[in-house]
Amino acid sequence: MSTAFSPASGIHEPLRHFRSFARSIGQIVLQRNAATGALIVAALCAFSPRLACALVIGALTGNVIAYIVEDADSPTMRDDLYGFNGALAALAAFTFIRDDSQAGAVAIVSAMLATGLSFRLGQALQRWRLPAYSSPAILVTWCWLPLFADPASGAASVVGSTPVAWLEAVPAGFAPIVFASGSVAGLLFLAAFLAARPACAAWALAGSTLGLALHALGGAPAVILLSGACGFNATLTALALSGKGVRVALTGIIVTVLIERIAVWLGIPALTAPFVLASWGVQALMQRFDASANPGDSHVVHPST
Repeated sequence: MSTAFSPASGIHEPLRHFRSFARSIGQIVLQRNAATGALIVAALCAFSPRLACALVIGALTGNVIAYIVEDADSPTMRDDLYGFNGALAALAAFTFIRDDSQAGAVAIVSAMLATGLSFRLGQALQRWRLPAYSSPAILVTWCWLPLFADPASGAASVVGSTPVAWLEAVPAGFAPIVFASGSVAGLLFLAAFLAARPACAAWALAGSTLGLALHALGGAPAVILLSGACGFNATLTALALSGKGVRVALTGIIVTVLIERIAVWLGIPALTAPFVLASWGVQALMQRFDASANPGDSHVVHPST
């Protein structure tokens, strides 16, 4: 009997699709790892079940659109690269829009557009051998944000400036990657990085710590620093550039924080654009001055598990 039609094959097929779906969520933090994706969902459940549902809706929408527009054997499909931009676009909708019905409609449309844009941007950026990262979700969100976003609700909660609070701010810096906050979500993110590999967790901790320190030097208020809002872009940059060496990653983190400070000064909702722009800039410079440098075509940092 052919294994393609065996009962065992039928049993394993749903598991294969579930692992692919979880890996596509793991790509939010540049890790094609099913356990990482599952722990990201857990982190959002701990913070807000509403946002966890938005994540699943966006990732499902993105993967469905990808199956329609993309060849199943393409490298981007094999690397599970389509669901995460849809997930981020949907998370943005449920973060900035309070009404669930309106947020749901914007989330689904945004996830569809972000996935389609990911396909086009990925092709365009191949010329410079640069990954799209989360740029499709950012661009789509920026388009609807002035039209549908609700006014910001109140100030950030005040946290006591104690040594423990400063320590908690480091893992808390992971949570805003998915529009969450708090040390519990941050610690689950740390577990997600560890599930990929210990080195990934080390780079994430280093990125969040440096982002926190550089923002403190830049004059960010303590309430913002302790909230974890200053570490997520630096974390993503550290992960994206970790394979290029310490000096390259450090340069990227510094550029990331500079872009964030400029965005704050201009009053622009930067989202993860500082990470994307800094990573693109550093990788483009590497290619310009080192003909042998090849950042590669893939968003993936860690191999599949």
